[in-house]
Amino acid sequence: MLDVLPYIIYFLGPFLLAFFLGKKILKAQYRAFAVGLLTFFVAWIFIMVISQLPAAGSESFQEDTILYALIISASAGLFEESGRYFSFRIFKSLRERRDLNTGIMYAVGHSGMESIIVGGNLLLTTAVVKYAPEVLSPKLLEESKEVLEIGFHQGLYNSLERLLVGLLIHSCFTLLVLLSLMKSKKKYLWFAMLWHFGHDMVGFSLHRISEHWIVGKLWIIFVVVVYSWILVRLSRQVVRETTL
Repeated sequence: MLDVLPYIIYFLGPFLLAFFLGKKILKAQYRAFAVGLLTFFVAWIFIMVISQLPAAGSESFQEDTILYALIISASAGLFEESGRYFSFRIFKSLRERRDLNTGIMYAVGHSGMESIIVGGNLLLTTAVVKYAPEVLSPKLLEESKEVLEIGFHQGLYNSLERLLVGLLIHSCFTLLVLLSLMKSKKKYLWFAMLWHFGHDMVGFSLHRISEHWIVGKLWIIFVVVVYSWILVRLSRQVVRETTL
């Protein structure tokens, strides 16, 4: 039973956050959470299509290459941030309540769908390795086994990190895009796209700096400390704009 706990966090964690953090504490509407889920899913489809087309035609765009990282990072910055922007313009429930609480609730849904997709990929990988390993190449099979053999405690940590740190990151991006609409200044949107691109590029490039586990942990610590400070500053600006 404990072995499935990390997967439960991937799938149910976003909904629990929406209920306890969003509805109970922020008093925000579930519609913002639902729009966040939908927007990330649509953006993810575009990102997958854009990233796979070049990869199918040239080895230069295969995974673990700089070009692949550039395409994924640029696509994420473009589609996710424009998705936030248009969601807050198109959906009436978000358009009429452009405030801090709605922004955070939206971020719970946006980052939550990412968590669900990651959990789904892990479950799919588990099923293929266990029941149909012959469909994978020897190299991919070995890599998949390494992903799944991290142990319960590491798997639990990874799921909580994805859920909570992901929410922190997406909250910062969401509030920045929200400020773009509240101030009617596109520069905030462009900066959110550039910031998202840079953030993802760093994540993709960490293993090029060093394979040691401490590099990844230091990056997470940096994100938690710096992004928390940024989130506080952004939250104050959003509240200030709301009260004007």
